Amino acid sequence: MIGTATVPWLPPTHDFRPGLAALARRAEDNGFTGLLVFYDHMVLDPWAVAGVLLQETTTLVPLVAMQPYTMPPFTAAKTIASLTSLYHRRIDLNIVTGAAPEELHQIGESLDHDGRYERAVEYVTLVRRLLSSGGPVTWDSGHYQYRNLRTNTRLPEHLLPRIFVPGSSAAGRDLVDSVGHVAITHPEPVDRFAESFAATHNGSGVSMGIRVGMVARPTDEEAWAFALDGHQVDRASRLRTLLKRESESDWNRRLALLASEADVHDEVYWTGLYSTGRTGAPLLVGSYDQVARYLGRYLALGVTKLLLTRVDSEHDFHHTNAVLTRLGN
Repeated sequence: MIGTATVPWLPPTHDFRPGLAALARRAEDNGFTGLLVFYDHMVLDPWAVAGVLLQETTTLVPLVAMQPYTMPPFTAAKTIASLTSLYHRRIDLNIVTGAAPEELHQIGESLDHDGRYERAVEYVTLVRRLLSSGGPVTWDSGHYQYRNLRTNTRLPEHLLPRIFVPGSSAAGRDLVDSVGHVAITHPEPVDRFAESFAATHNGSGVSMGIRVGMVARPTDEEAWAFALDGHQVDRASRLRTLLKRESESDWNRRLALLASEADVHDEVYWTGLYSTGRTGAPLLVGSYDQVARYLGRYLALGVTKLLLTRVDSEHDFHHTNAVLTRLGN
């Protein structure tokens, strides 16, 4: 099982390098195998961040959010091959096909939801070919045209990126079936997850991963007291959640529907911070044993990858490891 933490949102106007380096070392020291690096228009370039992660650690694998509209496939292949060769470490890719509507408008994106997924299939296929082929690449299809392209980007098999793909929608399932190694989602409560995401992907030949947060403490009373401290969902937050039920994103619609129904499901699964916009993922709240048992039910359905949000400080890693240790017993 892979435990992957998340790099916090890093705007480009502050000196975050010392904190980023400390987080990378802390994650590695606590046995985490990766760090997810986000992408949107307002944060530091994820490839520059990945370079810091590689420089500051010895085994940690950056999981870099890759948005096809940000760079051509040959530039992506060149960047991946360069960092991989410099540090002799693998870099994994989290394929981002959507974005906030205003960001898509800003760059003149004309493709709809399914069209962006179709482009992503072509994009990832081409990047992988450039990273695995020793000869020139010729490609003439939908979105990209190359003629005898030589990039000198071939990597050995064990250093080729693993491809993480959002796999909730039908278009996402096509993408992960075509080019993915790991299907990722922000999970629904475990019984709904079993009937939807797990039922779709079990037996498909790809791994399943979920992105969640945890607020775990020795007792459930302590956990909920911490989670609810200062928490308040106002009218504007409720309206934003209602609007998300019309989102193009399948997982966003599902979480918005859950949050509209209730804040808490199964006594552990909490949508509170999603409703206030403080995170895009659900949180599991309770005692170490309660959260471990609930996570264990996801693992029993075939989940093998955990992408954990809101794990930053040594304090956070301590409580998270108390849960993960119980999962291993």
